[in-house]
Amino acid sequence: MVISQRTAGERRALRAALAGLALLALLGAVGRFSRRPGGLLVLRDWLDRPLPLCTAALPLLLVVLYCVTWRAWIRVVLGVGVLLAAAATVPLWVFLDAPLVTGTQRAPDRPDRRIVRQEELGMLSTAQRLFVDQGTGLTTRRWQIAYADFSYRDTVEAAWDGPDRIRLTSGGRATVIDLAADGRPSGSLTLV
Repeated sequence: MVISQRTAGERRALRAALAGLALLALLGAVGRFSRRPGGLLVLRDWLDRPLPLCTAALPLLLVVLYCVTWRAWIRVVLGVGVLLAAAATVPLWVFLDAPLVTGTQRAPDRPDRRIVRQEELGMLSTAQRLFVDQGTGLTTRRWQIAYADFSYRDTVEAAWDGPDRIRLTSGGRATVIDLAADGRPSGSLTLV
C-alpha cells in the first residue's frame, strides 16, 4: 500500500496516535518543569515519570508505524520490535520507578510544612534526598534542602529547630537552613 492511499480508518488512527504522542510529550514536559525548586508536588509526582510515559507511548508508536509503512513484513518486524520494547520496560519499573519516601516530619506550630526524606536504591548503597514541602493538597510545593550521593556513606539527619529553621547533621557537622514565608530554603547541602 502506498502511503497516500490510506483508508479513512487508518487516517483517523494515525491522527489519534499522533495526538496521543503529542499529549504524552506535553505531559512529560509539564512534569519535568514542575521538578524545579518550588514546583507543584502533585505535577512532579504524577507527570515527571519518564518510564511510564514512554511505556504508554510505545503502543501509540506501533499504531503510527502500522499506518505509515506500506509493506506487510515491515509492519510485522516493527510491531514485534515495539512490543518487545514494551515488555522490556515493565521489569525496569521495579528498579527505576519513583524513589522511596522513608520518613516525614511535621514542623512545630506549622501543619503546612514538613521535611520529607527520599531514598533511591542503588547497587551497593542508596542516595538520600531531603525536601521541605510547603502547603496542603494540590498546592503543595517542594524544595530540596539536602542531597547525599551514592558514594557518600554517612546519613544526613534533619530536624526542626523551630517552625522556620531546619538543622541538618552529617558526619558530625551541623548546618542550619532558614526558611522564607513561602517555604523557600536559604541554602542546601550537597554531599558527594
